[in-house]
Order: sequence, then structure tokens, then C-alpha cells
Amino acid sequence: MPDRATTTMAAIAGTVALGSVAAPRPFLRLFGVAPEDVTGATRFALGLFAARNAYIAARALQDDPAAKDAFLPIQALDQVVFWHAFATRTIPRPGAALAATVSGAIIVLDVQRRRGV
Repeated sequence: MPDRATTTMAAIAGTVALGSVAAPRPFLRLFGVAPEDVTGATRFALGLFAARNAYIAARALQDDPAAKDAFLPIQALDQVVFWHAFATRTIPRPGAALAATVSGAIIVLDVQRRRGV
């Protein structure tokens, strides 16, 4: 049975995966991306992002140590992408900051999990 931090990280990742696949335009609107700006390439990239998150979340919920240990490095890389988007205004700054905040929550949870808190 996975610990509480892992369950919460998986829930966040799974929700992001589901939202980005089930309703990509409304999901991206949360991050300030206008529906008319969602291209085929955007939907493709979002699908890859969703697949990654869904796979890791599902494996973590099965108490797979490799999946649980993948959260931190993956979120660290996501932070680079989100803050680059913030700096370059690739997406509106509030959306980039929101993405970084969600990712940051997973990082905090994973650091706590690793410390046994």
C-alpha cells in the first residue's frame, strides 16, 4: 500500500493527465492558453505529457519504487520548462506560474516522502 504522499502525488498527476486528455482546451484555458491557440502539435504534446503522468501515477499507486522515485527528477525537469515558459512568455505568466506551483506541490510531497515525514 503506498504512503499518503505517494497517493497524493499520484492523484495530482492522474488528475492532470485526465484533464489534459479528456478536455485539452478547457484544461489549457486554466493555464491561460486560449482555445484558438491549441494546435494539433499542442494536443500531441499534451497527450505525451498525459501518458507520462498517467503511467507514473498508476505505477506509483501499485507501490512501484521506481515510479515513486521518478516523481522528483521528472518534476524538476518540468520546473525548468515551466519557468522557461514564464520567462519567455510562451504561455501567459499566470499559467506558467500555476503549472510550476502544481509541479512544486509534487516536489514538496516527494521530498517529504523521501525524508519519511
